[in-house]
Amino acid sequence: MSMRSTDSLPEKNRDYRWFEALRCPDCLTQLHRETALICEGCGRTYPVRGGIPRFVPEENYGKSFGYQWTRHRLTQLDSHVGLPISRDRLLRESGWSADELEGREVLECGSGAGRFTEVLCQTGAVVTSFDISNAVDANAASNSRFADLRLFQASIYDLPLVEESFDYLVCIGVIQHTPDVERTFKTLMRYLRPGGKFCVDVYAAIVAYPHLRHLLRPVTKRIPPPKLYSAVQSVTPRLLPLSMRLSAVPRVGDYLTRLVPVANHRHLGLTNAETLRTWSVLDTFDWLSPQFERPQPRRRLERWCTELDLSDFTIERIRGLYVIRGTK
Repeated sequence: MSMRSTDSLPEKNRDYRWFEALRCPDCLTQLHRETALICEGCGRTYPVRGGIPRFVPEENYGKSFGYQWTRHRLTQLDSHVGLPISRDRLLRESGWSADELEGREVLECGSGAGRFTEVLCQTGAVVTSFDISNAVDANAASNSRFADLRLFQASIYDLPLVEESFDYLVCIGVIQHTPDVERTFKTLMRYLRPGGKFCVDVYAAIVAYPHLRHLLRPVTKRIPPPKLYSAVQSVTPRLLPLSMRLSAVPRVGDYLTRLVPVANHRHLGLTNAETLRTWSVLDTFDWLSPQFERPQPRRRLERWCTELDLSDFTIERIRGLYVIRGTK
């Protein structure tokens, strides 16, 4: 495994050489840099703040994610936790090995604070990562030491990238939170080279994974993020012990925990009580705050893959998720 690092922004970000690979989302013309990125075709201007190109307005549907990852920049990073939780999840869901990613062009869609960005960069891959929210700033603060990380802020529907440019595509914990999940899935596949590998997960349809939080979301998603976070932070420590006791019941514990609307990470092997509470607060807020949450049935996912003529794809149920992996 190889890993090159720097002490500040990645070399490609620091001297802006990698910006040459970006295209105007509107007209697909190359961009050139002055104080901002300017389209040579239509003349549109895209700001660059903190070394990160921005292709969306600051106010967008990902606002709650920007809030949570600013507060929890380090919470789920393996380097902070001291356990390979994110690494294990990424390699388990994708079926890839760290060695096969070395030197490959990888597109990470929806980076959040960069828990999987860190893992991908540690493999020696050349990682292009984006998020619609200002979580990209949290990602940069944690992972800018990696020389082969390219970060930008953009909508999944209007990417400033050349199609069929990537060897691998990974999108974990994202597409159910977009306005149109089918459009999201099919759009992402355009950026993968023929023969490239992909791994995308999505919440399983409610009929396959019912949970009490689904009854709360119509109200909670309308609450301003700071106010909702304060409520979650207050209630979670009171409900988590009950959830932990229920989860320990043989055979039915996983089902019983769904009756308590707080995230329970007993299965991850976290032993520190404060770490468990922090993860629970974060993921409970992540359940309740997004503007969109659109779980999907397996048959619909199969139809999308068939319509795209994706080869050798599989759909696996892992707890409350469907994981779709395969080759374009």
